[in-house]
Amino acid sequence: MLTKWLLAICCAAVGIVATSADDLDARANSIVDSFTDSQVVGQLAQVAIFSVLNEDYSLNEDLVRYYAKLHVGSFLTTPFTNGPNELTGAVGWNVAEWRDIITRIQEIVMEENDGIPMIYGIDSVHGAGFILNTTLFGAQINGAATFNPDLVYEMGRVTGQDTQAAGIPWVFGPILEISSNPLWPRTYETFGEDPHLVSVMADAVIRGLQSNNQTAACMKHFVAYSKSPTGHDKDGVAISDFDLLNYFVRPFKAAIDAGVLTTMENYISINGIPTIGNHKILQQLLREDLAFDGLAVTDFGEMGSLNSFHRVARTVDEAVRMSYVHTGIDMSMGVADVYLNSTKLLLEQNPEYLNRLKESAKRIIKTKLQLGLFDSPIPGADDVAKVRNDADVEKSLEMARESIVLLQNNDSTLPISTSSSVFLTGHSAHNIGNQCGGWSVSWPGYTGNENFPNGISVKEGMESIGGDKVTYFNGLDVNGNYSDVNMTTAKEYASQAEYTVAVIGEHPYAEKTGDIDDLALPAGQIEYVKELASTETKVIVVLFEGRPRLLGDLPENVHAVVHGLLACEQGGKAMAEIIYGQVNPSGRLPITYPKDSGNVLMPYNHRVTTQCADSEYCEMQWDFGTGLSYTEFTYSDLTLSKANVTSSSDSIDVSVTVTNSGSVFGKETVMLFLTQPYRSISVPEVKQLKKFSKISLEPGQTQTVSFTLTADDWSVYYPQIGSGMKQVAEDTDYVIAIKPETDCDVYNETAVANPLCATFTLQTGDYPYGVFLE
Repeated sequence: MLTKWLLAICCAAVGIVATSADDLDARANSIVDSFTDSQVVGQLAQVAIFSVLNEDYSLNEDLVRYYAKLHVGSFLTTPFTNGPNELTGAVGWNVAEWRDIITRIQEIVMEENDGIPMIYGIDSVHGAGFILNTTLFGAQINGAATFNPDLVYEMGRVTGQDTQAAGIPWVFGPILEISSNPLWPRTYETFGEDPHLVSVMADAVIRGLQSNNQTAACMKHFVAYSKSPTGHDKDGVAISDFDLLNYFVRPFKAAIDAGVLTTMENYISINGIPTIGNHKILQQLLREDLAFDGLAVTDFGEMGSLNSFHRVARTVDEAVRMSYVHTGIDMSMGVADVYLNSTKLLLEQNPEYLNRLKESAKRIIKTKLQLGLFDSPIPGADDVAKVRNDADVEKSLEMARESIVLLQNNDSTLPISTSSSVFLTGHSAHNIGNQCGGWSVSWPGYTGNENFPNGISVKEGMESIGGDKVTYFNGLDVNGNYSDVNMTTAKEYASQAEYTVAVIGEHPYAEKTGDIDDLALPAGQIEYVKELASTETKVIVVLFEGRPRLLGDLPENVHAVVHGLLACEQGGKAMAEIIYGQVNPSGRLPITYPKDSGNVLMPYNHRVTTQCADSEYCEMQWDFGTGLSYTEFTYSDLTLSKANVTSSSDSIDVSVTVTNSGSVFGKETVMLFLTQPYRSISVPEVKQLKKFSKISLEPGQTQTVSFTLTADDWSVYYPQIGSGMKQVAEDTDYVIAIKPETDCDVYNETAVANPLCATFTLQTGDYPYGVFLE
């Protein structure tokens, strides 16, 4: 623990007194106004921890003191990013080890920097994944698949708690990109492809993270990072203001409304201008239109990438100048003191930029004040005993259960009886690392079970329920390779079993390491499963993958398909419970699962002009919102409170009755979609999700589900960055549809009325139809 005399120095140096939140700006201003130029520059620097460690990852206090004397404002990340320590073989630090390291760094920093604390940041994106023996949740894509924001809140709360227990107050998450290209290797890090779904989950996870009073969430990566035209990570993006504001900005606005404290920019260029040097994006949009006044940090090494990657700046010094002069960025993330020295040079050559740099320093100091770091420099002492408590592990299991998606269930093959014979196979059948994916213990993740002592594989989960009725053998690797001998053995086992469960998919990866040139699942995986199906066993395919890999003709050759996404440590237990019917599946796809390689860039909410050769909307393997259940739900009595809206302040109450008409308990996600059949400001989308609610019903139980639509739901943002976030809505008809599969056939005047469709008309007079064409 920090000594009492050190705390006394801290308080004396900055005049710490008990103050309200309204005084934070004044206190930050007072502290920064007392800074020397070197202190201002130092606060803007964030240094990776491997810059201050010895080869065995013990702390080099001389190096820490060197950076402390430079007044460095922040440190970050784990030294085990890319794998184990080469000398010790260690793969990470536990809570106690992290607290020791953070405490000593903080002591030295505050000794050398007049009591000003540093802030430590780390990527904890599905639990505290870089801190050993904490509670790991499924990936964000699993959180989205639950359609249960209460569970996503819990994921955030536990993630913040466990990270804070390690002494770390700054969580680099959540990821708020809109999944746009399934080739993109960060698809699993998102909350899916729908702006409303991502926005709801953004609000939930941020509130969960920051419910830990000394935790700051970080919305990232601002903005449109995911709209890769090739699917390759870091590729430049071309995008209109309309699409940027109405799809990609919405989750970030929701995050700001939820009180998020910090943000991180991204690696890409937008319309040819790198984000890190983009005045329109990081000043006009972020600071002015969205009025975000929190701390903004670069992604790793991004200032230097203006020189080394984007080739816009000729030197690192020029790159740092471009970034600070043209944008509202505050802190530069990187290695050693390169960017700090370049910032110092900027100020020496152009002292008129001092006030600009002080504004950033004030935002950084304000964040530290908000987190109470001046009073409690090492957060989380009371959280240490809470790590991996039973209730938190149960929440992780609940999220795994509710995120698993039953995609296909021919002839009601699932669930199976515990008395049935089962052959279990596949490269991911006994591989917890493959269930977790990237950002799990290390940056790209680990395959196998060794580094996941708290996890449960599908094999372990099924054996705990099915006992000796389950036979396991695997002859397949992740690349689709298998020997003739192994194939013969596998087919022999399959032929003797009533059911064969084949667990296939991807291996772990992160960012650029996950780039691929073909979305198709390796052909050998498909061939292996089809060979097993030829034995007349009933094949159940289980997928663990971070993006929707094309399956070819596999679905039509098997009885059932269950998608675990990346449910992580509890994924094996949850999957087994669903296969055996102990849990009724309730997950829904938060992204479109494409069928053909030419149609992968088609989210469900594409524009009406995106059509295939027959002038119809293209067929997907499974659509957004797909998710089967072991029971049936019947919808009826769709009701609107009004059919005409005459004021932008009006609202519409929508209700629908849902009945569990099957024989078992189930959870159902009720979804409301909105279509504007004709829109002059921009070609309309086929439909867009606007509301959803997950309900639980016993057999025969009925519930009326109600939603309220307002101008926020039927309006769009006027496409002009720099003019504020202005919402507009044309006077015209709008169509409501309940359920993902409901087709209201809005362009067919002779269509039979669908009882799950309803129309209302906007007649406010604010924006007559066609006014935006004038």
